[in-house]
Amino acid sequence: MQKILTATCIVMICIFTLTGCIKKSLPGLPDNAIAFEMETFQDKKHDDALFGTIEYNGRVYIPYGTINNHYNQSHIASCIGYIIQDEQSSSVVDPNNTDRRIYTLSNDPEHNFLMEYDASTKLMNQPGFFRAMDTKGKSIFIPNYIDTLEYEFWEE
Repeated sequence: MQKILTATCIVMICIFTLTGCIKKSLPGLPDNAIAFEMETFQDKKHDDALFGTIEYNGRVYIPYGTINNHYNQSHIASCIGYIIQDEQSSSVVDPNNTDRRIYTLSNDPEHNFLMEYDASTKLMNQPGFFRAMDTKGKSIFIPNYIDTLEYEFWEE
């Protein structure tokens, strides 16, 4: 009986290890990575709020939300590039840093959302989600793992 119990435990450990109990890493930067330059959008209708923007495939994206507890790395399709650090910022040590990466989502074929993730931070790092500005006021699919930050700009 002891041998059967031991063998069962070993098999269970192997199954859990092989099926993904270990954290998977995010896709790396591709050879043709896009260097995204941040711009600024001023929401004049809502207290002149300022948003950092990025442009991808002719669409402008601004911050929308963060993750909730339904998120896992299978929601990430691919890494498409990184955000260029502003050389004028006092918080930037290395303007050639490529750690602030931009990802597409696997269940968002229209690319209404992009995810930003700082690959250099290992603990307590939460991705942020940008939403295409041209989706404002439209009924679009919002993945269940994205929680809105309730910016006034996105209110309908």
